[in-house]
Amino acid sequence: MFDTSEMDTSQVLATASDYSIKHDINDIVLATTKGNTAIAGGDIFRKGSNIIAVTHSTGFVRENYQELESSVAKKIEEKGIRILTSVMPFHSWNDHYRKRSGAVMPTTIIADTLRLFGQGTKVCVEIVMMACDAGMIPQGKPVLAIAGTGKGADTVLYVLGRNSRKFFDMKILDVVAKPKSW
Repeated sequence: MFDTSEMDTSQVLATASDYSIKHDINDIVLATTKGNTAIAGGDIFRKGSNIIAVTHSTGFVRENYQELESSVAKKIEEKGIRILTSVMPFHSWNDHYRKRSGAVMPTTIIADTLRLFGQGTKVCVEIVMMACDAGMIPQGKPVLAIAGTGKGADTVLYVLGRNSRKFFDMKILDVVAKPKSW
């Protein structure tokens, strides 16, 4: 496992790209908020890869607001990357329910447990579910997931893709890279 504590996003993406080539991985899911990670990924990963850029859900920051600007989305799509904006399984309903009732749901506990390995680990698992739910990556096939803590990418997992309905059948096959300190 690579320690990404001192690496920037481009170094993390280069590490992920090398891993994808070495292991012949064509399906890549990466988290992007403003689009910078997706654009950088489009420049680093080999052409012809099935790259899915997963954004925050619309309304994540404020009602009816999407953080990924349409002009940036166009640049991402011009690189052959598909964009997914969808319900965030560990966030959308959980946050609303917790704020409204004060109760914690099982998915909140799962998300918090994944965060023990770093925020990027939780997000990697979440975006794989989202991409499988949308039919953008195949279920039951290993994929590379890339996410981060706050800004940029710092975590790379090799994951057996499953949708949210089959969440407990998902497997983290390899921790390629993550920060040892965050």
